[in-house]
Amino acid sequence: LGVPTQSAARAVAIMKASATAHIGETNTPANGGTKFRKMETIQGDCSALVAEAASYFDRVISAVS
Repeated sequence: LGVPTQSAARAVAIMKASATAHIGETNTPANGGTKFRKMETIQGDCSALVAEAASYFDRVISAVS
């Protein structure tokens, strides 16, 4: 569609960082600024889910590149 692949890959990498921060509960007010929202969730270890989600983003990045 005319979007440079480097720009598309960078956009997906930014989405990956955002999604994994939300899944892993590592987002902070300092990182989020005025748009920071903390969702009430049950505390637990979500490292496997973070790794799985990150791998899907990595697949998209490799497919775009």
